[in-house]
Amino acid sequence: MPVGRINRIVGGFYYISTEDGRTITAVPRGKLRRSDGIVVGDVVDYELTAPDQGVIEGVHPRRNLLKRPVVANITQVAVVFAHKNPDFNYLLIDRLLVMLAALHLPALLLFNKTDLVDEKTASENAQPYRRIGYTTLCTSTKSGQGREELLAALQKETTTLAGPSGVGKSALINMIVPGVKQPTGAVSAKIGRGRHTTREVRLLALPEGEGFLVDTPGFSQLDLDFISPAELAGCFPEFGAAEQECRFQGCFHDQEPDCGVKAAVAAGKIYPWRYENYLTFLAEVRSWEEQKRQRPRRTRDKGVGHDRRY
Repeated sequence: MPVGRINRIVGGFYYISTEDGRTITAVPRGKLRRSDGIVVGDVVDYELTAPDQGVIEGVHPRRNLLKRPVVANITQVAVVFAHKNPDFNYLLIDRLLVMLAALHLPALLLFNKTDLVDEKTASENAQPYRRIGYTTLCTSTKSGQGREELLAALQKETTTLAGPSGVGKSALINMIVPGVKQPTGAVSAKIGRGRHTTREVRLLALPEGEGFLVDTPGFSQLDLDFISPAELAGCFPEFGAAEQECRFQGCFHDQEPDCGVKAAVAAGKIYPWRYENYLTFLAEVRSWEEQKRQRPRRTRDKGVGHDRRY
């Protein structure tokens, strides 16, 4: 039985990217007709009923499932920020990187709108994350800078984009997948951020090589309520070696004496602002933990937060 990938769902019809590069329209059979039975990104078995039509017979087990937006089998997230217009801040970048680490989703960090700053500024913005170990690229949809490097990083991956509105996510999709003609929105001078312009979830095949780019109406900024205080330090990769020098096992790196992480900060081996962001998040996850203790236990979906779209 042939296998394909759901690339779009419209009005009860499911569009499948086939292994030979075609797109067919299909409907699900039987119990698969439930509204939550099949989502964009699912790998499915299907049977052809006509050259360009078919019936979906089954859904393969999912690697993962994001709830907002609803998309399955993501292998990495491209975290997009602009060098300028809107200005970025390290706290917001670190929040997204921490959440992705907790969800075991690899992050590709993109600094877009490189044409708006000089080369020195672009390097200074991106260099800290490169030193930490994140794959970090500088891009410009105006000049095409970084297109080839980005396309290489997307190969054999299913990548969705996350980042504040107005940073150029739709323009990046247009640069990578020519002809898709995504609408783009200007940044408001009054509020310093843009408007979301994407309205539905689509899986776009890369025009060169293998891989998919997920076009979504927004990647929700998740609260840190699904991360425990004990898990948080593990979301900062540069803490790993320093933690081995902590006097106490299970050190939280805030009030404990003889802390290897604090010593690494003092020695310049860990960026002070990264450590300060860690302390900010530690206070937040402790607050969430306290709230959970004080209210009745309820079922929670890991990875689902308030609908603040990013």
